[in-house]
Amino acid sequence: MTQPVHRPDPPERMCPSTPAANATVFLGMITPAGRVAYVTPQLPAEVALAASAGADGPVESRYRFAGPCVTSSCGFWTGDHCGLGERLVASYQETTGSAEAELPRCAIRRSCRWYAEQGPSACVACSHVVTDAR
Repeated sequence: MTQPVHRPDPPERMCPSTPAANATVFLGMITPAGRVAYVTPQLPAEVALAASAGADGPVESRYRFAGPCVTSSCGFWTGDHCGLGERLVASYQETTGSAEAELPRCAIRRSCRWYAEQGPSACVACSHVVTDAR
């Protein structure tokens, strides 16, 4: 009799553009050029939230957060994948016509929903996303 193979469960998929209210991970800071400067290693969202206490405007205009993908509870969920990640990749490729050679360092890549579904192209587009939480 053979023993069943025990494989680790796949990681919980993370949304790399989560509103601060649902965030568990501080993904990075928004630079003046509008790009994400990723923070590695992974830090809890509370670090950025504490640093932004009392600042004007939505915290998402200064920081990017990640949190568990909520699938069907999200307006971007298509029924089987993230429509936002798909649209971002398509839009970025249409706008730039090329991909950057090196992927940015990212603390959630292993569990990222966009990366799992769209591959390295998602990472290139992701660094240009500012979450709007008005």
